Amino acid sequence: MVNSRRKGHDGEREIVKRLKEGLASSEIHRNWMAQSADGGADILLEHWAVEVKRAKAPLIRDWWTQAAQQAAIAGKKPVLIYRLDRQEWRAMISMRDLRPDLNDFRQVTIDLESFINLVRLE
Repeated sequence: MVNSRRKGHDGEREIVKRLKEGLASSEIHRNWMAQSADGGADILLEHWAVEVKRAKAPLIRDWWTQAAQQAAIAGKKPVLIYRLDRQEWRAMISMRDLRPDLNDFRQVTIDLESFINLVRLE
């Protein structure tokens, strides 16, 4: 039987490693204090509050709601980075955070490397 808590922590560590590799100059912080105190974002980047999920079945709407709420508290843009079993990591962001001029609040899903490239260009 898979321990879901361990699966989540392993996912967070993997994402921190991938972000550090791709964003060498960026500050990346695991948000231990806020996570334990009030369920805050898993990882904080300069402009982004990252929620990481690993699961067998997707709960995308619930995960996005959680990511958006935590980002609002942190005063950052939300990103949901998730991986379903036997699939690649994906990143979900608000279209508004890509193109504020469009005033479009729907979400778009991109691969993790595309998100890292987006952050690198900020």
